[in-house]
Amino acid sequence: MNTRTFRMVGESMEPTLFPDDGITADTAYYADHPIADGDIIVFRHNGTVLAKRVLAVGGETIEGRDGKLVRNGAVLSEPYIKTPDGPSVDREATFPARSIPMDEVFVSGDWRSRSLDSRESDYAPVRMSDVIGKIVYVYSSSHPGQQGRSF
Repeated sequence: MNTRTFRMVGESMEPTLFPDDGITADTAYYADHPIADGDIIVFRHNGTVLAKRVLAVGGETIEGRDGKLVRNGAVLSEPYIKTPDGPSVDREATFPARSIPMDEVFVSGDWRSRSLDSRESDYAPVRMSDVIGKIVYVYSSSHPGQQGRSF
């Protein structure tokens, strides 16, 4: 395992990851494993490193319908999302079906109303060449029960 550490800055991955959490990513993981739906990854976007959850991989179709994500025709069960504030704008709940190219992944934050992600054209599906690695654990956190959490 080759690892690299990062510090969470924003709220977009709450309640899975919190601002100021220290996270460790395995930068060699995808050399031996395929990227999978549900993986939490770090990737480069316009010179910034971001952390998001993979919700669709190359060859899959995803859409936002009636406030739910629909992958390959099935509504996703997403027990990890933070929903108390609900969608603040229509784009969070509805977007047209997209086929994800084979060399890309569709990502989103777990706190959708606080996340800029693949639902936005500026954050269109992430190229695999921009993926740095898979988040494997939280090495430091001020939130109870968070430190030492593995993924």
